[in-house]
Amino acid sequence: MKSIKLKKIIAGAIAASMIPVMLQSGVNAEWKQSTDNGSWSYVDDSGLATNWKLIDGKWYNFDESGVMKTGWINDNGIWYFADASGAMQTGWVNDKGIWYFTDASGAMQTGWINDRGTWYFTDTTGGMKTGWVNDKGTWYFTDTSGAMQTGVIEVAGKVYSLASSGAMQTGKVIIDNKEYNFSSEGDAVGEIPKVVKAFDNKGAGVTKQADKPATTEVSPSSTTSKNSSSNHSSSSSNSGTNSGNNGNGNPEQNKWKLIWQDDFNGNELNQNDWSYEKHDPGWVNNELQEYTDSKENIFVKDGNLVLKAIKTQKDGKDYYTSGKINTKDKKTFKYGKFEIRAKAPKGQGLWPALWMMPNNESLYGQWPKCGEIDMMEVLGNEPNKLYGTIHYGDPHEQKQGTYVLDKGTFADDYHIYGIEWVPGEIRWYIDGKLYYTANDWFTKVEGGDEVTFPAPFDQPFYMQFNLAVGGSWPGNPDETTDFDNAEFKVDYIKAYQLDSYDENVKKPEAEVILRDPDINGNYIINGDFSKDDGSWKFLTALNGIGNYNIANNKMTISTKNAGTADYSIQLVQPGVPLKEGGKYRVTFDAKANEDRTMIADVSGPDRSYVRYFNDTKVDLTTDVKTYSYEFTMDKEDDANGRLEFNLGNQGSLADVELSNVKIEKIGQIEKDENESKKIMPDGNYVNNGTFDVGEDRMKYWEVKSKSTNTQINVTNSNNSRELKVDTKDNNSLLEDVSVKQTNLALTKNDNYALYFDAYADKDKTIKACINGEEFSADLTNNKKTFKFEFSTGEELSSKDLELLLGGQGITYIDNVRIEENSLIRNGAFDSGLTGWNVYVDGSSQASGSVDSLKEKNAAQLEIADTGDQDWKIQLKQNNVKLEEGQKYRLSFDAKSTTDRDIMYAIQRDGSKDNNWDPYSGSKVIEVGNDFKTYTNEFEMKKPTDENAIFTISMGAVNGKQIKDKHTVTVDNVKLEKIDELTTSPENKPEAGTVNNDNLITNGDFSSEFSNWGYFATTPAAATFSITNDTDKAAAIDVTGLGTNAWDAMLYSDDINLSNGVKYILEFDAWADEDRDIVAEIQQNSGAYNTYAAKTVALDGTKKHVTLEFTMPNDDAPQVKFCFGNTSNPTLTKVYIDNVSLKAE
Repeated sequence: MKSIKLKKIIAGAIAASMIPVMLQSGVNAEWKQSTDNGSWSYVDDSGLATNWKLIDGKWYNFDESGVMKTGWINDNGIWYFADASGAMQTGWVNDKGIWYFTDASGAMQTGWINDRGTWYFTDTTGGMKTGWVNDKGTWYFTDTSGAMQTGVIEVAGKVYSLASSGAMQTGKVIIDNKEYNFSSEGDAVGEIPKVVKAFDNKGAGVTKQADKPATTEVSPSSTTSKNSSSNHSSSSSNSGTNSGNNGNGNPEQNKWKLIWQDDFNGNELNQNDWSYEKHDPGWVNNELQEYTDSKENIFVKDGNLVLKAIKTQKDGKDYYTSGKINTKDKKTFKYGKFEIRAKAPKGQGLWPALWMMPNNESLYGQWPKCGEIDMMEVLGNEPNKLYGTIHYGDPHEQKQGTYVLDKGTFADDYHIYGIEWVPGEIRWYIDGKLYYTANDWFTKVEGGDEVTFPAPFDQPFYMQFNLAVGGSWPGNPDETTDFDNAEFKVDYIKAYQLDSYDENVKKPEAEVILRDPDINGNYIINGDFSKDDGSWKFLTALNGIGNYNIANNKMTISTKNAGTADYSIQLVQPGVPLKEGGKYRVTFDAKANEDRTMIADVSGPDRSYVRYFNDTKVDLTTDVKTYSYEFTMDKEDDANGRLEFNLGNQGSLADVELSNVKIEKIGQIEKDENESKKIMPDGNYVNNGTFDVGEDRMKYWEVKSKSTNTQINVTNSNNSRELKVDTKDNNSLLEDVSVKQTNLALTKNDNYALYFDAYADKDKTIKACINGEEFSADLTNNKKTFKFEFSTGEELSSKDLELLLGGQGITYIDNVRIEENSLIRNGAFDSGLTGWNVYVDGSSQASGSVDSLKEKNAAQLEIADTGDQDWKIQLKQNNVKLEEGQKYRLSFDAKSTTDRDIMYAIQRDGSKDNNWDPYSGSKVIEVGNDFKTYTNEFEMKKPTDENAIFTISMGAVNGKQIKDKHTVTVDNVKLEKIDELTTSPENKPEAGTVNNDNLITNGDFSSEFSNWGYFATTPAAATFSITNDTDKAAAIDVTGLGTNAWDAMLYSDDINLSNGVKYILEFDAWADEDRDIVAEIQQNSGAYNTYAAKTVALDGTKKHVTLEFTMPNDDAPQVKFCFGNTSNPTLTKVYIDNVSLKAE
């Protein structure tokens, strides 16, 4: 019997105790008692009763043989209680001295329960708790009756403050308009507030505080006890994905207030709340559809928003369009309850989704660091299964719940998809039923610290709905996909909020239990292959076909089809325990029946398969050899590490034989409390300089105050975190309050720069002390960034940073940094990838690391697929400072295992306005198997930019996509200031001379965009590419005009022209549709004077354009073509070719 039906049938049942006797309920109905064991059964006109039966207004449960059950009954994962008479009970039930609560349907409840206005808490076994209760990292207190307490209470001699929600508070709390302080363990410190109620640790009210009993509920300062499994006496069945809470057990449940809804009852989409989101095919996840703003793909009809996927033909191939909308910048939500009534489509390759993304992805970083909440995803090929997911972290991790319908699919009818999102917890519902809860996540930069929980899910998110077609998860459509009915319908969305949220939550501390090795110190089970006991898993994927055999203490893997990935044939052993800081040795014997390779590694499958022991190529021969590798576990403890042998797509089908597999622990690195602070991944020598790490956001900082009237904390208003020092003592001196970080990783004979942002409520001076030097910063009420440079010598006088912040008033500090005072940080990669970012677009395949074995520290990008654009794989460094008028020399070493082109530039950060102006020029270079040094000298002719980006692009440079695996290595990156340029650009004579050759390099675009730059400044938008014709041309697809003609531009820089010389600019141009463009010769800096300009009217025919002008002075101007908002603009594709500039 399905529990969902049972609840509907018996919702109104009222149980009463009775002693079973012979009685008539119908003409032929009667109770019968067994003479063998005294058990009871019931027979009526329908025969012998089994399962649930309503008899004279009371519910009874019978097993398959008809025997009446008593005590706890598990039906489809839900517990019910029948008293000695067999009658099902509702309300409070006392079993063996423990109280349980069952709702009107008889279902036992867990979690928070509201009974006549009073909240109670029952654990996962259903037992009511008293005393201190920890629920998902938050502490509550319940008295001996189980009633949750609020207000100011005294427990065992200590005073605590409990919010209206019951949650124990820490930090600064306002009580009766007065501020009090509570420690991280919850007890009041300093001035003690007035107590409302007093209890002992069992929850009993007392007049005099008793000593804490030896065996009581754990206190707030203790670790959370593990959840215990159910101990009810009846036999149980698997409960699927239900978490055990029906959604009505949370204190905030009845306090949600509707703040916004859209019923889609109009005739068109309300664009005050929603925006169309357009993307080309392949934008993410290898999806096939183009997202459009067409009313064929997105429309409102019959009270529904409809997203429709359409299959058409384009260039003789199947082409798909669909719809995607979002509320970005229009409707955003930080926490809340959301309900969406919708009907999904079904069919191979269809993928509807209701999900949320942060409105400001830069707060914690781009996906997945920023977080993602998937309220609903259904794959068209399994339309009865629902997914609810969060994505987060770096490396990427996810938590996912699923729900499978008992009957039918999510395409048969409308369903209500919901989430409740509060600080520290997200709950997923389907039709009001809770099916998954997540309360453990993180965000951080790889190699950095976790940001204070509950980040990243503590910021405003926006809604988005879409219907995808194809992709890496659902697979592509096939002949069975019905596009006539490929419609995702949304009836309504409702958003609710609470009056307030308690963000003072703690991340649950999951206990990791690491098993011991065997008596020989081996963590591998059955490493001698003495039996086939299931400890090893043989896996295939992506067309891999093979098998294994265990005999004579050897494992033999045979491959019939190697598949498309190296892991298509895989032998793994999960459950390998690994301790942080542990040093391990992996050894095994192996051979093949012909020379071949395999790849060995140790991964974390619960952590998105992060590598603890990196993928290592093993060269196998026909002779048995012993292979040995060592690695250090540099991540947190993991009880489920996985040893992997990958034998898939590596160019061989040869059998592989393995034996004597071991993982042994050979050492342990203990944490040294006096160890230097680490250098953060962004090159910062200060740890937690942004004050967003640790429970109080003050990890690594030491606070000292001689003032008794000073409060020091970190603000958290609208996700803005700053150190706040509030000193009310008029006699406080600067030195009375200090914030200090000790033992920074500074080294001898180096140059550093100290940065921090600071301001105050009134003018004051603070000091920073480092390396025996003092620096003064004069603060006002306007935030300002301060920079101080210092150098270390042969002796380090101090590696501590101390900020002196005393003196009456309020001082704010943020973004404290110490970094190498060099133009390019960590250019030799001796600090790993500190200061560098490796960007890999989702449609590309690559990974970055530092090779310290073969290259003595060099950046390596292992590339399996470059993607289809040059920018889709990048090694880059942000915040490179270039000063206007300064000359620079940029150099680096590079090589590649495959001959190919890469591109590099120091350019403007165009992430906000799409202006990626390459200050150094975009340079395309050929790299081969040997290291070569590449050098570029340039002058910064634009205004000073402290936030330029140095980028080496390794995607599809010059339009060439590479799908063969190869490795690009980069080392010794340097940027130096120079007095004069020592190299002369090709074909660019000194000013004052006359050159009758073509002054435009690569004017025929035969070398793609070498010596050309381009950009489109938001709101303009354009795609720049090279035609595939034999006679190549630049193709500019203008999709947004912007405000000015120059908002979309193709240009060539620094062409030296001479005073009084007459020049002729010539080029060919045409467009798919009629429109104007502007050709210009313009000064490249300063006043940006225009030396010549011409508006050219284009149509579908190629035009040869000539522009003559005489230079009024010596200069090195820019030749540019403008495609933005000209006199006659049109969104179309424009072509430029055969550009030349010559002296007459």
